Amino acid sequence: MTIDPQLIALIDAMNDKPIAFNRHYVALGCGINGALMLSQMVYWAKRTKSKDGFFYKTQEEWEEETGLGRREQETARKKLRELGFLTEVKRGVPCTVNYKVEYNNLYSALIQYAQMRQFSMAECAKLECTNAPNSDVGIRQSNTENTQENTTESIGAVAPRKHKFSERNFLLENGVSDQTASEYINLRKTKKKPITEKVIRLVLSQAKKANISNERAFEIIVAKGWDSFNATWNWQQINDELNQLNQSEQPKQSTPAPQNLKTVKGAW
Repeated sequence: MTIDPQLIALIDAMNDKPIAFNRHYVALGCGINGALMLSQMVYWAKRTKSKDGFFYKTQEEWEEETGLGRREQETARKKLRELGFLTEVKRGVPCTVNYKVEYNNLYSALIQYAQMRQFSMAECAKLECTNAPNSDVGIRQSNTENTQENTTESIGAVAPRKHKFSERNFLLENGVSDQTASEYINLRKTKKKPITEKVIRLVLSQAKKANISNERAFEIIVAKGWDSFNATWNWQQINDELNQLNQSEQPKQSTPAPQNLKTVKGAW
């Protein structure tokens, strides 16, 4: 079978420029399409000549580069804006959409993801070490009586089972209100992120570094929709808003009206 050399050259040209895809962006909640667009946006953002970091691309150019249609692009962009990874502005005549990657938010999310992944790997390694199977216990017992005796001895030697970890109780014990604890737990469930003691302790340590209460750290997490909290993240503005909200909700103390003092004859 003879293939046209021009067709081969065309196919080689198509295979010569694959776009980069950062799969870690999927774990940040971007989704496949969002991660694909963000990967390409990071590529172009680093090559823009604009001092404010914005760059411009048409819908047709996005489709040519990523293969995503108009609706897929709009859905992916909306998700990236909600996560705080993307800022869009309309400029010029005719009006065009310009894009800017919010690197501070993106890097903070990646750092948090790396920390969470490190904790997960450490937990798995610990679990493998502590639960290593002992293949020599009770396998070669042929006599029923001996098997029962060994089983009884094994049960007596087992350490008492630890109580199941309760994220709510642990939060309450560390100064988090019941309402904030419920909101945080629901947020993690919505994001399908498990809550472990290490996850909570990470927030507690960062709250101490930020010089804020544990309650406030989890309030910020809920308000921002974050997975965790880091003292280096941009949390001061929402902290000020929460302070103002708390002040407005506090009832104003009314000054009691002065009572008429009657002088009792013979009191002095």
